[in-house]
Amino acid sequence: MSWQEDAVAERETELCDLFGEVLGVPGIEPDDHFFDLGGHSLLASKLVKQVHERYGIRVPLRSFYEDPTARAVAKHLDQAA
Repeated sequence: MSWQEDAVAERETELCDLFGEVLGVPGIEPDDHFFDLGGHSLLASKLVKQVHERYGIRVPLRSFYEDPTARAVAKHLDQAA
């Protein structure tokens, strides 16, 4: 695994943990769907805000709704960095 792949995997793990904190659900995987795990619009807003606070990058709520997974958020953060 390259250092870039390691960085992506680490970010996905961090985001899975953040998803779990917001949802109150342990063991989130990168491709788990936020809304299938009990998420709703208020929690989505909270998550997007926390992502911005932690990484300094805004994830548009609309983008999150289109693909609400930790993997997709990590990809967005990597592209925006």
